[in-house]
Amino acid sequence: MPRAERPLDDDQTELGRFAADLRRLRDKAGKPSYRELASRAHYSAASLSDAAGGRRLPTLAVTLAYVTACGGDPEEWKERWHAIAAPPGETSQAPYVGLKSFQREDADRFFGREKLTAKLLDLSKKRAFVVVVGASGSGKSSLLRAGLAPRVKNALVFTPGVQPIDECAVRLGQLTGESAVKLVAELADPRALGLRIRQLDEDLVLVIDQFEELFTLAGAAQRDWFIKALLSAPHVVIGVRADFYGHLSRHPELVEAIEGAQVLVGPMTPDELRRAITEPAQRAGATVETALVARLVADVAGQAAALPLVQHALVETWHRRRGMTLSLAGYEEAGGVEHALARTAEAVFGDLSDLQQTAAKQIFLRLIALGEGTEDTKRRAALRHLDPDVLERLAGARLVTLSEQYVELTHEALIRSWPRLRDWVAEDRNALNVHHRLTEAAAAWDGHDPDQLYRGARLADAAALDRDALTPDERAFVDAGVAAEQDRQRAERRRTWRGRAAVVMLNVLMLLMSGTFFIARLSSEEATWQRDGLDALKAANEATTLSVSDPQLALRVGLAAFRLGSYDESVRDQVRDVLLTTYALAGAIRSTDPADKTKDFLAVSPYGKLALSGDRLDGTALWAVSGDTASQVSVLPHIRYAMFSGDERTLVHVGAANTEVRDVSDPSAPRLVSTLPLPLGPTSVSNDGRMLVGVKLERAGDGEPFELDGEPSLWRLTDSGPPVMVPLPCRTTSAPTLRPDGQMLAAVCVDASRREALRIWRIEPDGLHEVFVRFVDPGVTVKYSPTGRFLSVRMPVNPRIEVWDVTDPSAPRTWTEFQEARPGQTKLVFGNADTVVAVLTTDGVVLWDIRFSGAGSRLATFRGFDAFHAELHHRPDHNDFVGAMTPADRQLLRFPVDIDRTAKTLCARGNVTLTDEEWDRYLHGVERVPVC
Repeated sequence: MPRAERPLDDDQTELGRFAADLRRLRDKAGKPSYRELASRAHYSAASLSDAAGGRRLPTLAVTLAYVTACGGDPEEWKERWHAIAAPPGETSQAPYVGLKSFQREDADRFFGREKLTAKLLDLSKKRAFVVVVGASGSGKSSLLRAGLAPRVKNALVFTPGVQPIDECAVRLGQLTGESAVKLVAELADPRALGLRIRQLDEDLVLVIDQFEELFTLAGAAQRDWFIKALLSAPHVVIGVRADFYGHLSRHPELVEAIEGAQVLVGPMTPDELRRAITEPAQRAGATVETALVARLVADVAGQAAALPLVQHALVETWHRRRGMTLSLAGYEEAGGVEHALARTAEAVFGDLSDLQQTAAKQIFLRLIALGEGTEDTKRRAALRHLDPDVLERLAGARLVTLSEQYVELTHEALIRSWPRLRDWVAEDRNALNVHHRLTEAAAAWDGHDPDQLYRGARLADAAALDRDALTPDERAFVDAGVAAEQDRQRAERRRTWRGRAAVVMLNVLMLLMSGTFFIARLSSEEATWQRDGLDALKAANEATTLSVSDPQLALRVGLAAFRLGSYDESVRDQVRDVLLTTYALAGAIRSTDPADKTKDFLAVSPYGKLALSGDRLDGTALWAVSGDTASQVSVLPHIRYAMFSGDERTLVHVGAANTEVRDVSDPSAPRLVSTLPLPLGPTSVSNDGRMLVGVKLERAGDGEPFELDGEPSLWRLTDSGPPVMVPLPCRTTSAPTLRPDGQMLAAVCVDASRREALRIWRIEPDGLHEVFVRFVDPGVTVKYSPTGRFLSVRMPVNPRIEVWDVTDPSAPRTWTEFQEARPGQTKLVFGNADTVVAVLTTDGVVLWDIRFSGAGSRLATFRGFDAFHAELHHRPDHNDFVGAMTPADRQLLRFPVDIDRTAKTLCARGNVTLTDEEWDRYLHGVERVPVC
């Protein structure tokens, strides 16, 4: 017979009533045993019994599991749990500050940091520039605001914010009574700050808290100004988070100033903790039980973020005090440090989006070292490639601690106390062990040594892990191991084949001897093909030389070379490429006005049916392109930046002082339909012309616009009303790209730690909703394909262009990739059917067939063009790419995809056959063959 449940100590308190109602809910459900409840709730019987014990508030997860197992209403109990978990009074009513930092007005209750305060005060008197460094949550802000500031004659405390110049002006204005606007103009010279302070008060100390904001919020110009301004001031003390300490080294003058003038904020000693616990309570007329002090010191001793954890636990205990005594029982009722952390973790996790929750789970699992016969403990993980936004949220809630390069759990109690985290660890401990070992192996790999790569079972285990949970370094390590394994398997198959081939050769030797005559004949034909191939190569070289001086003759020689060498596989690709290159040069589409004045092409529509050309004096001409001809259909004012929509019905271009959107469905009568209130260089326009992305432009001295880095914006055009700007949720490092249907946006963003991540959002009426994020190396650029199926991702490290299949935007997968011959000199353009891509470089164009995943099949190579700056577009009707090259070329070039179709097109025109004299000159001694 099961034991009777222990009576509640006090059912008149909030916690007591909560426990009593849980027991009544269990009675209403038929009073099942706790063992039976455990099988329903998937929590231990002890945890469920403790939830209704009334001694401490259970976690939300345990509460809801208990209620659900008893048939109760989870939403009702969720509200009750939050009501009792929330502090019943304001934090300011307690003598403790909770998780927030101490301020100047809290100096009378700031205890435990007396020695560190004295050290900082002494150093600030000796040195003009002092830096306070510590981990997130170590108490730097409290030391500056409640320790140092009240003990100097005059201190001006503030954070840099987004605009440090404005912040300085406002703070100085508060001291002097002057206009902040006037001071901003005066402070344009950073040295003016030091002069102003010396005029005002030579002893004034500038205390700059959260100095890391200079790197996370402020722009480069503001950052440089602020550092120079601070170095001109007589007395400066800055507080910077340890994980941003390395950023200071990027400014040599700052390094010199802080050398030997640094104060490190570390963990509190036990004696310091006792003072921080007992002194504030005594000042408020309260006492703290000795048992509570001992328990708190034991719970947080040696932890870098101990002060906010203790303060938070003490605030909760204060609201559960017995009279004016803070008791161990009240501390336990509040959940103590461990349960306070679990409740905070659950609340923070619940506020994250689905994608962020996935990232948070991956982060937490990286921070746990699995015990073998011992309890699981915390471990450090490198910050690189972890989601910065999620890290900031977790660090802000004191769940993790960030250092310069690493992140770790603030307290190992989180592993024991947070049920959700325990469940994650229990899901697949073996996979977690494999992942941890992979992390270490990838970090140790030098990127080249094949002996460091995984093989066999270890490789199979690593390859079976969820790729989305791996960092780019870990994925590269696994991929290199898989590639090396495949190479070994191919080598083994070759050795096996050679052994078998030797046996087969012995068996067929007699058959080969009897077929001597037949082999001799085949050899004769092969020799003829080889000789024709060599002659074809010579003729192809001649065609290449002629392509500049006489493109039409070069075309005829190239066609002859192609027909002659088409039977030799070793030369077929070379003569094919020469013919296609000469075709591109000879068949260029030029734009001329009635006076035969050549114009520069500026832009081409996606299907190559429309083009813009012009100059500043004569305005911009709109051309209709058909085949190899272009006819001028209308004239627009001078245009510098322009882009067509995917359906070729909308043209977006920069006007005199704004951005104009025109309907060009009737090219002969373009119609202005909308105007954006700023000049914007368009970089991506949706097919229907309703969504566009561009980079803000500013007038240069001669009236020409130029691009401003880092200021892209997204706009939605409507039939009625002005255009609407859709805010971008992060600072992008390159122009974002729209999916052609206008429903998705991709961009590379930089976070507060200057790490970059490729992000994809769904565009909804209420804004952007993130569906994918992956950390990438600096300098990555992205572009959607015309159908939106693919996303090209240009990687500057190990230079290459990856093509991702983004049919499912939340789970992109690599389709193919192309290595860059020269870093920074390659880009990729899709054909409209997304089956062909043109890879553009500074010396030519390479066309690839990407219908199938994996390595593409090369279709053609066009050499001798500076194509990197070109904007090519695929014309399905002609099966070629057409586009404007560099402005100096003043022409549209055509790059055909299909060599056989190109040859037939040439033959259909006629006049492509070499005369006898020309044949003899370029193919002397070669038997003539028909070219058509």
